[in-house]
Amino acid sequence: MKKSLLINAGLLATIIVLGLVAWLKPSNSDTSQRLSTLKAADVRTIEVVVGPAKPVTLERIAAEWQIAGPFQARADAFQVQRLLELLEAKAGSRFPAAGLARYGLNEPYARIKIANQEFSFGAANEMSREMYVMSGDSIYLLPLRYGAVLPKSTLDLVSKQLFGADEAPIAFDFGSFKVEQTDGKWTLKMTSTSLPAAEAGPDDINRWVDDWRLAGAIGLRPPSKNQPVGALKVVLKNGTPVVLKILERAANTVISRDDEPFEYILSAETAKRLLMPPGTLAAAPPAAPPAK
Repeated sequence: MKKSLLINAGLLATIIVLGLVAWLKPSNSDTSQRLSTLKAADVRTIEVVVGPAKPVTLERIAAEWQIAGPFQARADAFQVQRLLELLEAKAGSRFPAAGLARYGLNEPYARIKIANQEFSFGAANEMSREMYVMSGDSIYLLPLRYGAVLPKSTLDLVSKQLFGADEAPIAFDFGSFKVEQTDGKWTLKMTSTSLPAAEAGPDDINRWVDDWRLAGAIGLRPPSKNQPVGALKVVLKNGTPVVLKILERAANTVISRDDEPFEYILSAETAKRLLMPPGTLAAAPPAAPPAK
């Protein structure tokens, strides 16, 4: 008796699973359907909404992508490119946009609007390892990897580079030392005896400046209420001064720019290279410039 009950229970479970697959998998489908005819090179605006978060608006200015809202910042070119890959996506199935609740599209958990075309992201079909995406009057089945491009927060779309391609530093003032460019040449001036002696040749200084120009964070975080433990001033080629505040000095170093509403998390190795004078002989931990 028990054996027959187990067999019947197993058959019932199989029927339920197959029924779910049949219910979620559209019966009338076309293969290799491309979602868009837009070309990435022609796109100038992108809007991303994930869950209840505020919409994130991106705009392309010349060759660079910028975040225009909810705050202004440089956008991460790689993350923007991942969003634009949606234009090249090809679906294994396509069917009319009807019965949206069935596919989790009556209240989509995310939307991406690229130029004038909107894509809504619904439920995942775990059996086929695909997800339902609606655009226009059609629903498509796409590989789950297209859902992975959605940012978990606005900061995922922000560039982790400390300086943009058009932001060329020409002077660094740490208080205890200065690195400045004069007539195309970089010079180091030590103004404090509290730091280890430095013997910096032109190559040392140029490498140090390049480290700053190309420096990137391992992560970003929202602004904190931490009081700075140090600060330095950087002057850009266009004459704009930027104050960098050092907020934390633990396993990693956290710094902020006074013109941006977020903070950069630097690895210990990166912080050591940036915050010590070029050509410093001692391998001591980087000294914190005095707060300003």
